[in-house]
Amino acid sequence: MKYCSYCGQNLRLKTLLDGSKEKYCSKCDHVFFDTSSPAVIVAVTNTNRILLTRSVGWVHPYWGLIAGHVKSGESAENAAIREVQEEVGLELFDLQLLKTYPLNNQNLLMIGFKAKTQQMHIEKSKELKNAAWFQLSGPLPLRPNSIASQVVDASQK
Repeated sequence: MKYCSYCGQNLRLKTLLDGSKEKYCSKCDHVFFDTSSPAVIVAVTNTNRILLTRSVGWVHPYWGLIAGHVKSGESAENAAIREVQEEVGLELFDLQLLKTYPLNNQNLLMIGFKAKTQQMHIEKSKELKNAAWFQLSGPLPLRPNSIASQVVDASQK
């Protein structure tokens, strides 16, 4: 945001009492805080296997987890269940919150979950180039230190 949404004046950075620098309109005397958009990321397992996916358009060699934005009025838990159902057609049980992961460069708050499924058959959506089960005991094709790899690590504790 570069301009005040009330009067249209250019915003400038102001140092607040807590030391943070936030966007400020001197005409309206209003501080604007960046708003994070919530999204979910889910590690889905079936006994000793984990579901990994590749989105359409990815050019890197890595795989990831089911992820998506939380819709307005939707809980994070319901978003996790919905995203898995929409992207791969699996029913979940034992859904558990793991941890949150802020992505400040994208104004995104990733909410990590783990869940189990009894199903093996994947009904891949058009959003995905590929979806497959991988053995948890083997090396996983995840980007090192990515949120997906952190969620998988947290899900195994």
